[in-house]
Amino acid sequence: MFKSTTFKSTAFKLTSLALPLVLATAAQAASEMRLALGFTAAQASGQTVGSFGLANIASRDSSGEFCLGYADRSPDHVLTLEQAFTQLTIAVDSGGADTTLLIQGPNDSTVRCNDNASRQSRDAQIQDTFAEGTYQVWVGSFEQDGRHRYSLKVTE
Repeated sequence: MFKSTTFKSTAFKLTSLALPLVLATAAQAASEMRLALGFTAAQASGQTVGSFGLANIASRDSSGEFCLGYADRSPDHVLTLEQAFTQLTIAVDSGGADTTLLIQGPNDSTVRCNDNASRQSRDAQIQDTFAEGTYQVWVGSFEQDGRHRYSLKVTE
């Protein structure tokens, strides 16, 4: 599950004037992962936040799928692949919330979107080949301003 961080317990001790600045900085910080072939599963966590429509980044992905959901304007995660991967799975686990996923490839050349991994799961998942490079990853909520804690898992 999700652990309380020192940041959260310290934030409540700050004055009300400083709190919005601290929270705004935390919301904009993207986690970074660097992966090479043969890596063991990588994981990051976060919370869906925002009212920015992911369709503003791309209305459809490279396969013609709609890019649905709402997130922050800034990516939640940055994924750098040191080599090309013939198969990579990027999956969201929110414990059943309706999450969405948008991944923008190197030089904005490739966009991948997903709303539901399957008919049985409302969490998003993308499984595909990925070229070497840096990818921006947004994890969103299907509903505007939806707040859901999640973990993001990347596997070969």
